[in-house]
Amino acid sequence: MVEVTSESKYMDLLNEFPLLKTDLVKKNYKFKFLVTPMGKISLWEANLAEVSQKVELSVEETVSLFSELINSY
Repeated sequence: MVEVTSESKYMDLLNEFPLLKTDLVKKNYKFKFLVTPMGKISLWEANLAEVSQKVELSVEETVSLFSELINSY
């Protein structure tokens, strides 16, 4: 089981769990930009705290969503 925190790297999680790319968009449309090529480039080094700012969610909501999805795999 992977521990997901606000410091977890966005691209590391996407690389380790490829289904996240589509499942994030299904759960919340705000992630649509993040899974585009431009979104991935702009957030290459971003952690989940930075991602939460881009999608206009709280850090806790973002971490919770990632944790929920990853734990379902």
